[in-house]
Amino acid sequence: MNIIPWRPRPELSVLRHDMADLVRRVMEGEGLGRHLPEALRGGGFPRVNVAETEEHVEITAELPGMAPQDIDVQLLGHKLVISGERRWEEEQTSREFHRVEREYGSFRREIPLPEGLELDAGRIDARYGKGVLTVILPKRQPSPVSRIPVHAEGPAS
Repeated sequence: MNIIPWRPRPELSVLRHDMADLVRRVMEGEGLGRHLPEALRGGGFPRVNVAETEEHVEITAELPGMAPQDIDVQLLGHKLVISGERRWEEEQTSREFHRVEREYGSFRREIPLPEGLELDAGRIDARYGKGVLTVILPKRQPSPVSRIPVHAEGPAS
C-alpha cells in the first residue's frame, strides 16, 4: 500500500475565501442580503444609536459625505424614518477604479421608537454636522396636577 502525502490545493483555499466573502456580503445587506430581515443582516444603513433620557429620545445616524438637503427625516406613526440618496460624483467617472467600497444610491431606515412613548411632535429637531445626523424627539410632558378650587353657587345651607 502506498501512502500519498497531503498537499494543500489552492482551489479549495480560493473556494473557502469566496464562501466567506459571500456570507459577509449577505450578512451586511449587499446583493441578496438586502431582502433578508434587518435582524438577520445585523442592522442597516445608516447605522444608528437610540438613547433615551427623561426629557427626550435622541437618535444619531452616521451619514458621512452627505449634504443636509439629501437627507429626509419623517415621523411615521411610531417609527422615525431616515431616507435619502448618496449620489455618485461626476468627476469620478473620468477615473478607472480598482476597488469601490463606498455605497451610493438611495437608502431608507425605519427605526421603531420605544413602546408607550408620547412625543411633542412640534418640537422635534434634526441637525447634521461632521457626518452625523442627530434627531431629538422631545417627550410630551404631562401637565402638572393642580388643585382646582370649588366655589359655592349660592348661600350655603
